[in-house]
Amino acid sequence: MSSTSEVFAAMSEAVAGNGGKSLQRKFKQGKVVFTINGDNVYSLDLSSPTDCKVAEGDIFDGKADLQVLCTEEVMGKMINKEIQPQQAFMKGMLKIKGKMNLAMKLTAVLAATRKKLPTSKL
Repeated sequence: MSSTSEVFAAMSEAVAGNGGKSLQRKFKQGKVVFTINGDNVYSLDLSSPTDCKVAEGDIFDGKADLQVLCTEEVMGKMINKEIQPQQAFMKGMLKIKGKMNLAMKLTAVLAATRKKLPTSKL
């Protein structure tokens, strides 16, 4: 399983360049804040088609379109396709605040992130 920092580094790669433009079209300029284990905060900014990015901390000063709260374990399960974000939400493992239509599109971000994570050689 990848650490939280590895996951968000991969997400940063995934939203750079053309990948970010594709996700930006799906998200319609969304701003997402992920809070992992209550204290690890990362921002996903898809508001500009030319400057999509992931940053540590809440760069939106509490004005994100979507807030996602979960544990590192749940994030790992979503990245490893052991559970879908919608299932995690229904089971109470994932908390969502904000625009639910953006939450439904998290799978696209996770899929793009998954492609950028290093794979085991074993």
